[in-house]
Amino acid sequence: MAVRIRLQRHGRKKRPFYRLVAADARASRDGVFLERLGHYNPLTDPADVFIDEEKALKWLRRGAQPSDTAKRLLSKSGILMKFEYEKLGKPMPEDEVTETAEDEVQKADDTEPTETQETESETGTLLTEETSDESAEEEE
Repeated sequence: MAVRIRLQRHGRKKRPFYRLVAADARASRDGVFLERLGHYNPLTDPADVFIDEEKALKWLRRGAQPSDTAKRLLSKSGILMKFEYEKLGKPMPEDEVTETAEDEVQKADDTEPTETQETESETGTLLTEETSDESAEEEE
């Protein structure tokens, strides 16, 4: 059975509302479908698009082919790119950027304790000097 991810038209005349569904390729446009993946309302500004990412990725992994409009919606929401990277076995570019930022933060954290330690040692020295001054004053 060939599965297609496509739009199913709802709404009244000249007021379209679409559901994104996974359906058998032989089924009629508004006919039987396997699972609803989301919805799309082109009349709002900006267009209201909701796609359940997990369900869409599940059907793409199973080999479902998106229609042209469904492909555009999936790519706009970033799901298609995520699927392509997953298929190639590469991490998402955003993940690399996030990991790099986290590494920089950790490196910055590693350098800060040494500065803090120096400050503490300087503070300890100052306290020691003050303590010796105080003890000298008490002896007098």
